This record gives sequence, C-alpha cells and structure tokens, in this order.
Amino acid sequence: MVRHQHPARRQHKQSERGAGAIEYALLLALIAVVVFSAVSFFGENTGGGFNNSADCIKKAYNSEELCPQG
Repeated sequence: MVRHQHPARRQHKQSERGAGAIEYALLLALIAVVVFSAVSFFGENTGGGFNNSADCIKKAYNSEELCPQG
C-alpha cells in the first residue's frame, strides 16, 4: 500500500534543504574567519620557521651543509 503525504509536509522538507545549505555556508564562513585569524595571530611567529625550513630544503637538495637539528 502506498502512503501519500500531505503537500505541506513535502514543502517543509524542501525548505529544510535550503536551510541546510545556508547552515553549511555559515559554517564554512566561520571556519574561514577562524583560520584567517589564526594565521594573522601566529603568522609573525612562524614566518622565521617557514623560511628556515625552506632554506634547509634548498641546502639538502643542493647537497650543501645540512641545517642543525633542534
């Protein structure tokens, strides 16, 4: 036996799909703000570390003296 749903219930489910997309968009925006804030806050402290790592990789690739481990 096939059960039919009331049309108002179908419309309610379709509107929930739109709300779900908006929730995902807001969540993505929140994550982007958090990542941007973290990079801005910690960026100054990690800049030297990234440059040091890049220099060590270049030295290893060119068979130069290796960077000190620490």
